This record gives sequence, C-alpha cells and structure tokens, in this order.
Amino acid sequence: MNLKEIKLEPLLDTLTLTKIPDEIYFSEKYSKYVSNSRLGKLNPRQGGSPEQFFAPFVQSGYSSALALGSAVHELVLQPEYFELADDYGKPTAKLGAMADELYPIFVKGDVTPEDVIEASNKIDYYKGKMTSDLINKVLTSCKTYWETRASKELDLTTSKEVIHLDYKSREVVKSCVNALSNNTQVQRLLHPTGLIEDPIIANEQAILLDVKATCPNGKEFILHLKSKLDNYSIDTENNTIIVNDVKTIGKILSEFDNNIAKFHYSREMAMYLYLLKLCAKKFHNIDNPKIQANYLVVSTIPDFYTKVQPVSYGEIVQGFKEFQTLLKYVAYQIGYHNYSLDERIGKYQL
Repeated sequence: MNLKEIKLEPLLDTLTLTKIPDEIYFSEKYSKYVSNSRLGKLNPRQGGSPEQFFAPFVQSGYSSALALGSAVHELVLQPEYFELADDYGKPTAKLGAMADELYPIFVKGDVTPEDVIEASNKIDYYKGKMTSDLINKVLTSCKTYWETRASKELDLTTSKEVIHLDYKSREVVKSCVNALSNNTQVQRLLHPTGLIEDPIIANEQAILLDVKATCPNGKEFILHLKSKLDNYSIDTENNTIIVNDVKTIGKILSEFDNNIAKFHYSREMAMYLYLLKLCAKKFHNIDNPKIQANYLVVSTIPDFYTKVQPVSYGEIVQGFKEFQTLLKYVAYQIGYHNYSLDERIGKYQL
C-alpha cells in the first residue's frame, strides 16, 4: 500500500495553545501523544522502528547534556520563573542526579540502602551493581549538598523555581546564558518590537492537536500531536510568524550542521511552524502568514560562542514532507498491523 493513500485531517476544534510544565508534558499523561522526538523513534533513517515507537512509556533516565540544556532554556526563556542556585556542593554527573532523586527522602528522614538502590535503578547509576561501599559513597558524597540545600529551602524571599547544579555545570550554564544575553541578534528575535503594535510573543508554549487518520481499508482513528515551542512571535503588522529554537552544542559552532542532519531538526521546525500557523489562524485570524524559523545556538565549551542560523524555506519544506510521511507511517502501523498505545476494543487510539 502507498502511504499517500492514507488521509490526514486536522481537527481544528481540538487545537490547543497552552502552558504545560515540563514535568507534566513529558509525563505519562501525554505519553500517547506524537511528538517530533517520538517520530525519531519510528524513522528508520534515525535507527527507529515501529517496536521502539509503540513501546510502553518509560521515564527517561539521566542525561548530563539534557540537564545542562534544560537549565539554559529555562534561564534564557523564562527568567521570571527560574533562577540558578548558589553552589551547594552538589556532586557531578549521575551521582548528582542521585543526590536530587534522594533529596526529598533526606528532608523527611533517613535515606536507607533500599532508597539508594531504588534511585540507582531509576538513574542508571551502577544499576543492579550497588554494593554497601557504593551505597556509603552515595550517602557521604551527597550529605553536604543535602544539608546545605535544606538550610536554604524555606525562604520567603524566593519566588522562583530554583535550579540546582554542580559547580562545573553551573559555571557552564552561566556562561551560556550570558553569551546569549549579549548576542543582540538573538535578543532582537526573542524580544521583537513593532512600529505601531508589538508582535505577540510567547515562550515554552505547548500546542496540542488531534488528527483524524483514514486508511484505504476503511479504518479511522485519532492521532494526538504535541509540540512545545521554545519561542515564537506572531507579527500582525507584517503578517509573519517566527519560531526560534534555542540549541546547545557541546562542540564548536561549525559542527552544528551535523546536528541538524543527525537529529532531523528541519522536521522539528516544520512541525512547529505547521502548528503555529494553525494557531495564528484560529486565535488571531491571520490567514496565510509568511513563515520564518531560526536556530539560536550556543556552544557549551569555551569561549561559549553563539550564532543565529536561519532555517531555509527548502529545509522547512523537506522537514514537513518527512513529518507528514512519518505521521502516515504511524497511521499505517495502526491501521494495518494493529499497533496501538491504547487498549480499547474496536477503537484505535494514539
């Protein structure tokens, strides 16, 4: 069967533009939704397969690069909600993740060996290999951090969510945030102004949309889409929508094109623009706007260089075709191979 024969229909009455905290957006609540990153698990060009895509939801383990990138995003895009804690002596790498995982237990009472083993399985820190010596190492290495953090926790003057990092990561994040703050081109894109009316600007907004899929064999079902945009602007004066995505790279900036190819960023940007264009129409009555997209890139190695890299229209078109093809491939697997993430009799859901 040709994938082109599968019909996709966006159900615009389900289109939602809303703020969803990361801990909820990435939780089991939205695990049946199709995101760009999940499509990568299906894409054979990214080593994906139907088995990976439809696998049961599992909370992701610790990633130092992800933790660092998340901190940069939060401090650059939402400084009104987040602040960086002082150096409390947090251990580095996965041991630091263990410290954060066990901290809520510490403030309530003693951390037991069973608690440490459970955390090690979740964080993948010596998973299945914890010994009494390793358990003692965790407890002694984390003690100063726990005690210092607890002494600072109850503070009426703090109104923001506090980001806790080890010393090295903290210095890297500060340098990245400062570098992006000092890049005037980045700041103009994040905070655009208009001649008469300023553009509509938002950070870290989620867009949800249901899409009806119809297969040639007569099966119909709903695909639930989700995306979370770093930054966007809707310029009513110039009839333009712009998506800006902050990217951290642990290499020199000239290597960023390799990341675009490796992680299929063009598909990500195309999905963002598609959903934002629908929102511009539904919520702001903007028809057929001009579209733009930019990567706001910062290197996490000295000298923490930054750059703005526009996404060409050709890249957007190519990315959209890939997005559309993979979405139809999802539908094909459900409609013809009975894959499902939702156990419902006579009902195919994703």
